[in-house]
Amino acid sequence: MRRLIYISLLVTVLCRLHAQTAPCGIAIVHSQGEKIDERFIPAPPEQVKTALLKAFPSVGVDKVKKDDGFHINAENPAYGPLRVSIMETNFAAGLHDSIRGLPFGKFFIDIREATQDGVSGSLLHIKFEKPTLLGAAVNHGYIAKPLAEETVCMTKLLSYNDPAVNPRGLALENTGTPRSVVLPEGTPLKVMVRDAVWSSQLKNGGMGKTMQFEVAEDLVVDGATLVRRGALATGHFTDVKEAKGYGRNAELGFVFDTATAVDGQNIPISDEGEKVKGGRTDQTSAIVLILPTLGWLVKGTDAFVPAGTIYEVAVSGQHTVQTGH
Repeated sequence: MRRLIYISLLVTVLCRLHAQTAPCGIAIVHSQGEKIDERFIPAPPEQVKTALLKAFPSVGVDKVKKDDGFHINAENPAYGPLRVSIMETNFAAGLHDSIRGLPFGKFFIDIREATQDGVSGSLLHIKFEKPTLLGAAVNHGYIAKPLAEETVCMTKLLSYNDPAVNPRGLALENTGTPRSVVLPEGTPLKVMVRDAVWSSQLKNGGMGKTMQFEVAEDLVVDGATLVRRGALATGHFTDVKEAKGYGRNAELGFVFDTATAVDGQNIPISDEGEKVKGGRTDQTSAIVLILPTLGWLVKGTDAFVPAGTIYEVAVSGQHTVQTGH
């Protein structure tokens, strides 16, 4: 029994992640506040719901249990690849309690139209319930507040456009006189992850799979907007490695392909390629040395990319874009 406890503690020490800064501020998920969080968000319910669904993975929710319009039930389970990834990030950042800042339980959420100080928007009501059988002794705190704060941030960060439906992005109020504008090679462009990605999602046939991004900011050249915020950008996975025994952490590799300009053409974009890894770089070798026989029991950590993560890319080649669209 003591040997098993020793192994468990050793695994806890070794399976750390470097702290990562999430795009909306949840670098560390702290259990805080009450089990109910209610707040006004100056955005329509549809937009708030979209932001909520994209915020779920940041607090360990990997799927929705019930989606009845604007009444949603979800659960962050007591164990799972996504949860472990977040907990190890928290542990590396200094949260060493039994749940590493991430209690598990169920979310009950309602979104409805509301007005505050003459501003139209939505009232977001989140209730977080912990399992009664496990008790507060092993499952401290609530995470209604972190989820609410992440939803507010995602509502502001992501455009209300759906790039898959409207790949040219948010419409401009004034497109100006139509003209042809040269988009120089190497022009910088910011693109953003719309939906969180973690490696266990991609274990079957992830290689070559398309990734969808949205353009994070208007790209303006010579006073003309050539690529609009919310426009569709694409990439694809070049490397997908699952987390395995002996602390072998998961890896994701991807590159960027195109962004959609205001005239509908797909502009090639590129960077040096992105690599996302779970765990520490020295974790595998340490486990092999210390646990040569039982190391296969120590599974590595998932690679996780939160929604809203922004990457700076560049236009590949020179292109002429027709404005006025």
